[in-house]
Amino acid sequence: MIEAPDNIAWLVEAVGEDEALAFIESVAGQRLVIPRHASGSRLETLYGSEIARAVCDLFGGTLWEVPTVKSWRARCLARRGLTDNEIALRCGVNYRSVRRLLRHSERVERRRVVMRDDRQQTLF
Repeated sequence: MIEAPDNIAWLVEAVGEDEALAFIESVAGQRLVIPRHASGSRLETLYGSEIARAVCDLFGGTLWEVPTVKSWRARCLARRGLTDNEIALRCGVNYRSVRRLLRHSERVERRRVVMRDDRQQTLF
């Protein structure tokens, strides 16, 4: 697991890295009106009870501007084997920015994804 920055570490701890990443990617940079209670809220309907409960516990009754945490997202996506171009698309930055984000962070062990089509015969 990639260490999350302080401004979202509480969310990663509450729901796990995969769910936190999916939520952050879907609303990064937006200002959300956070209800006081998660149960029955639109937040719960859209993102699930765990996310809603965690967000409402910390920000209930306020406006919350969801952090973009591009460096953390880039590292998480790189570890999952995405290419720099795919990361650029998902983080809303260009290729050079992805290279910079990954260069200025802790080393990420990238999983190598091999594309193989079982319908294709081998040449040798």
